[in-house]
Amino acid sequence: MQAPSPNAATLAVRPRFRLGALSAVFYVLMLTFVLGNAVLVYSLMARYETALDQSSLLDGMRTTSQQLAVRAMRLSDGGVFQTGQLSKEIDAMDRSLQAFDQGGVVDDRELAAITQPEVRKFLPKIHRDWVVLRGRLQAVMLDSYSRNEAPADARDLPHTVQRQWIADDAATLLGSLNAALNALMPQLRQSKDQAMAWLFGIVLADLLLLLGAFLFVHYRVLHPLQRVHRAARELLRGDMVTQVADGGGVGELNDIAQAFNARTTRMQTLLSQMRSDREGLERSEIIFQGLAANAIVGIFLLARDRFSFVSPKMAEIFGYRPDEMTGHLSLLSVIAPRERYLVDEALKVGQKRKDGTVRFERRGRRKDGSLLDIEVFITLVGEGEQMSTIGLVQDITESKQAESSAQLAAIAYENSSEAIVLTDATGVIIDVNPAYSRVTGYWPDEVVGELLPLLKPGRHNRDFYDEMWHAINTKGRWEGEYWLQRKSGEDYAQRAVLDTAWNHDGSVNCRVAMLSDITQKKQVEAAIWNQAHHDPLTDLPNRQYFNERLKNAVEEANQRQRSLALLFLDLDLFKEVNDSLGHAMGDRLLVEVAQRLQHCTDPSVHFVARLGGDEFVILIMGGATRAALDALCQRILDGITEPYQLAGNLIKVSASLGVARYPEDADSAETLMRHVDMAMYEAKAAGRDGYRYFDESIRERSDMQHDLLVSLPQALEAGQFFLLYQPIYDFSSKKIIKAEVLLRWRHPDYGVIAPMDFIPFAEERQLIRPLGDWVFHEAILQLAHWRQALAPGLRLTVNVSPGQFGLAQSGLETVLGQLEVLNLPADSLSLEFNEQLLVSLSPMVRERLQQLHELGMRFSVGAASVGMPALLATRHLLFETLKLERSITEEVLTSEQARLVCEAIVGLVHRLGMRVVAEGITSQAQYELLRAMGCDAGQGYWLGEPLDQQQFEQRLQDPAGPRL
Repeated sequence: MQAPSPNAATLAVRPRFRLGALSAVFYVLMLTFVLGNAVLVYSLMARYETALDQSSLLDGMRTTSQQLAVRAMRLSDGGVFQTGQLSKEIDAMDRSLQAFDQGGVVDDRELAAITQPEVRKFLPKIHRDWVVLRGRLQAVMLDSYSRNEAPADARDLPHTVQRQWIADDAATLLGSLNAALNALMPQLRQSKDQAMAWLFGIVLADLLLLLGAFLFVHYRVLHPLQRVHRAARELLRGDMVTQVADGGGVGELNDIAQAFNARTTRMQTLLSQMRSDREGLERSEIIFQGLAANAIVGIFLLARDRFSFVSPKMAEIFGYRPDEMTGHLSLLSVIAPRERYLVDEALKVGQKRKDGTVRFERRGRRKDGSLLDIEVFITLVGEGEQMSTIGLVQDITESKQAESSAQLAAIAYENSSEAIVLTDATGVIIDVNPAYSRVTGYWPDEVVGELLPLLKPGRHNRDFYDEMWHAINTKGRWEGEYWLQRKSGEDYAQRAVLDTAWNHDGSVNCRVAMLSDITQKKQVEAAIWNQAHHDPLTDLPNRQYFNERLKNAVEEANQRQRSLALLFLDLDLFKEVNDSLGHAMGDRLLVEVAQRLQHCTDPSVHFVARLGGDEFVILIMGGATRAALDALCQRILDGITEPYQLAGNLIKVSASLGVARYPEDADSAETLMRHVDMAMYEAKAAGRDGYRYFDESIRERSDMQHDLLVSLPQALEAGQFFLLYQPIYDFSSKKIIKAEVLLRWRHPDYGVIAPMDFIPFAEERQLIRPLGDWVFHEAILQLAHWRQALAPGLRLTVNVSPGQFGLAQSGLETVLGQLEVLNLPADSLSLEFNEQLLVSLSPMVRERLQQLHELGMRFSVGAASVGMPALLATRHLLFETLKLERSITEEVLTSEQARLVCEAIVGLVHRLGMRVVAEGITSQAQYELLRAMGCDAGQGYWLGEPLDQQQFEQRLQDPAGPRL
C-alpha cells in the first residue's frame, strides 16, 4: 500500500483534536443529563414500587389471615384439610409480618421495612392481633390430630366456642390491617403523581435538546456529507479515481474529503489483498473437506435447523447418503422421538451460554427406524436468525453396551450370594466379594495377597491337587468339591468352579473362582406346644396362633389407643417351583423364605407367621410410621429375591406384599385381614415383586369387579357387546387372508372392557355358552357378507374359551349348522385355542376336536411360546396354524435368545405341516426379520389395528394394500 502524504497526515490529526474536544463536551453533557434523568426516574419509581409492594403485602396478609381463619373453622368442624398446608400458610404470614416491620424477602421479592410513622404506629397492634389468632390456629391443628379419639358429645361445644373465637380474632386482625393499608394508600398515590410529573418534564427537555442537535447537524454536517455521498456512489459504480469537491463544510469534513480522495488511490491495493485472501479461504475449504471426508466421527453444519453440510461418516452413522440429509433433514429428525424434546431444550440452553457449546448423549434414529446411542458435541455461532451450528457425532452404541455390561458384572459381583474370588495366574488372591467374607468369615484384607485356600495342600491327597492344576493349566477350568475351615474353625464343604480369563496374546489375565456353601444343616425338633401353634415346616407361628395374636393385638390397640399394621406376603410363581422341582424343593424354599423373614424383622415388635402354602403375615405392634413400613417392605422384598440354592440349582423367586393398618383401614381383625389380602392381590396384579397399601381405590376396584359380575347377564340382552376385526396378512401375497374376531364390552359406566376382564366371570356364571353363541352368530353373518361382496376367500379366526369348549353342550354343532345355511365351507372359520386347553386334554375334548376336524373345521394354537410340548402331545390332530406369542416377537430385534426361540418354533411347526402366524408386529424391521425366519403370516398394529365393520370393509377395498 502507498503511504499517505505528510499533508494528509497533518490534516487527519488537527480536525480530530477540534472535533474530538467538541464531541467530548457534547457527550459529557448528554451523559450527565441522561444519567441524572435515569437516577431521578429510578428513585421515583423505586419509591412507588416500594409503596406498591408494601400495599400488596398488606393486602396479601389480609387475604391469608381470612383464609386461615376459614380453613381453621372448617377443620374444627371436622372438615378434611392437610394440616401441613395450614402450617406453611402460618409460616408465610409470620414472614410477611417480619418483612413489613424489618424488611426481607417474601415470595422471591425484596421488601423494604415500613418507614412512614403514620403506618408504623399500627405495627404493634397488628403483631398482637396476629399472635392471638396464630395461637387459635395452632390449637385447632393440634386438636385435629386427636379429633376421632374423643367422644362426639365431648367435642361439639368446645369446637363451637373455638370457632367463634377464631372468627372474632380474624376480624380484629383484619381491622388492624385495613387501618394500616388506608394509611399507606396516600403515600402510594403521592409517589405515583410525583413520578408522572417528573417524567413529563424529562420528556419535554429531551425533545428540546434533540431539536437543537438536529439543526446543528443539518447545517454544519449534512450538506458536506452529501458531497461525500455523491462521490461514494461514483466509487460504488466502479469509478476508482473519483474525487470529492473541497469547500462548504467545517474543517473536519474537508479533511474527510481529502482523506477520501487519498483512500481511492489505495483501493487497487486492497482489491489485490482481497484476491489473495479469497485464495486462502479456498485452501481452507479444501482442508476442511479433506478432514470431514476422513474423520472417524460425523461432522455436520446446521443452518436454519437444516443440515447444510453432512460428512460421509455422519451419513454412514444414520444410514443415509449425504445428499439425502443435506437440505432435507433437521438434527431432531435423527433423534429418537421420545428424546427430541430433551435435545431441543439442550440447544436452547446452549444458545444462552457464553461459549455456545452443547454436549449430550441421546438415542439416535437411523433411516431404517433402528435406534443407536450417540454422543453429540455442538458449537453455536452467531445470534438470532444468523445462528449457525457446527457439530460432531460419534456412535457410542458399543461403548454404552460395554459400559452397561461392566456395570451389571460389578453389581452381580458385589451382590452375588455366592462367594467370588479373583486371583492372578499363580492363584494369589487379588480381590474377593462380600459373599466370600460371609461364607468364610475372613475379611478381604486378611486374604488378599495370600494363595487361594483351594490351591493349598490340605486334607486332600496330592493326586487331587495334581489333577486340579492339570485341568487349570490345560483347559483353564476346574470344578469340584472340597473341605475347608472357616475362620471360626468350623468345617464346611464348598463346591468350586475355577475359570481362567485370557488376554489377546493367549496369556492368563486372571482366574475367577465361584464358591458355593453346600453344607447341610440339621433341623431342630419342635416341642409339643410348637407343634400345636407353629408350622412344622418353617417353625413359624401357624394360622391358629396368628389369629389369636391378631385378636389380642386389636383389643390391646383399642384399650391403649394405639395403632398397628399388618403385612400379607405371597410368593410369586411358587407353584412353578413345586411343579418343576417337586414339593420337597418347594418346602425347602418355604423354609428359607421363613428364615429370611425372621432375619428382616425384629422379634420385639414384629410377629411373623405362616398361614399355609406360600402365604406369610407380619404383625407390627406399636404403630409404625409410613416411612418405617416402606423400609420394612423393601427390606423384606430384597431379602426374598436373593437367589436360593435348591438341589444344586440357583432359584430366584419374588413376593407380593399387601399392607393394611388398624384402625385407619379397618375396624376389626376380620376386616383388617380381608383388606390386607385385597392389597396383596393388588400388588400381584401390578406386576409382582412389590407392595401396595390398602386404600379406597382397591375397594372401588373390588366393587367394580362385583358390578361387572352382576351386570354381565343383562349386558348381552342390552346389546352392549360388539366385535372388532384385526386383519392377518399373508407374507407371500401381501394380502389379507384372515381376520381375528375380537370381543369387546361397552359398559355404560366403565367404558370399553377387554375380554380378560369379564370372560372369567362369564365362565363362573355359566354365561360363556350364550356369549360364545352370540360371537359365532355375528361373526358368521359378517363373514358371509364379506365373502359374497368383497373377498371370496376371506376367513375368520375366533378365540374359543376353554370353559365353553369343555362344556357338555358347547354349541359348536350349531355353528356348523349356521355355516351350512349360509353356504359357507366349514374351513372358512378357524377356532383358536390357547395352550391351557392343550396341556390337559380330556377324552371328551379330544373326541370333540377330532369330530369337528373330520367335518372340515380348522384349528390354530394361539400365543405359543414355550408350550410346544402341549402341541406335540396333540400332534395326531391336524392343527392348521400356530401363533407366535407377542412377548417373543417383540424381543426378536433386541434378544438373541428370543430369535433362537422363534427360529426353533418356526422350524418345528413347519415340519409338523402347519403355518406360523406372528402377532404383535409393530415395526418394519420386526416384520422383515420374522419373514426371513420363515413366518407365513402376521398381524399387529404396524400392519393394521383392530377395526370395526365399516373400517375393515374399507381396508378390504383399499387397492394399495398394507405397508409390506
